Amino acid sequence: MKEPLKIALVSYLNTRPFTDAIESHIPSSETELLLLPPAECAEAIADGRADIALVPAGALNDLSGIRILPDYCLGASGAVGSVFLFGQVPVQEMETVYLDPHSRTSNGLVRILFQHLWKKEVSWQKDQERPFAHIQEATGGVAIGDEAIRHADQYAYVYDLSAEWEKLTGWPFVFAVWVFRPEKVNSRQLEMLKNALDHAPAMAAASAEKWAATYGISEDFAKVYLQEKMQYRFDATKHHAFQTYLQLLRSSERRLAHS
Repeated sequence: MKEPLKIALVSYLNTRPFTDAIESHIPSSETELLLLPPAECAEAIADGRADIALVPAGALNDLSGIRILPDYCLGASGAVGSVFLFGQVPVQEMETVYLDPHSRTSNGLVRILFQHLWKKEVSWQKDQERPFAHIQEATGGVAIGDEAIRHADQYAYVYDLSAEWEKLTGWPFVFAVWVFRPEKVNSRQLEMLKNALDHAPAMAAASAEKWAATYGISEDFAKVYLQEKMQYRFDATKHHAFQTYLQLLRSSERRLAHS
């Protein structure tokens, strides 16, 4: 009997339409879901714990031997409402920024924005803990996901990084893409997964009702967030935006390495 397909994906509200679609349209004996923070999804596909994974866009430059599923992603056009730079002073007065250990994509994005949009040099810091305790005076912090949503009213300045990216480029933003290891996944399994993921957008409202309380978020917010803010189709515009981000990220990382 073939082993179940090991699928790693993010343990946040924004992926619940994907998890609900998988659980509704694929027999439970066929899959094993690994719910992880974004950065760990990339590690799981890299070290072989997962056969398929929803990985942060910021990890793609470091992965090899994988293929991208071309039709599905986690994306947004304009403000997404869950990926922020928080501060008690405006961005031009920040001297230090703490990055979020959960998110390589957003950490890379904020460096791109400081370089190309805000044109400001800051000191980058990272802790094993989320950045909230560090955000004070001239120190800002990047935070993503459900905990970031719950903290958004605690800071004087809140920058939605997806909205800021749109200001810089005019494009939507792609936070994560589905990838797989071709030697681990056969064509039947891929077709089965594609069929399930295709139902995700239609499940957003039901997922909001089902999961909002679990994440400590109001049902009204969850419905707007999953139905209007998050986007699950990896269309041609998002493919272009995704490649633009990867190019800017490589340039930013080279610049950081030589600074």
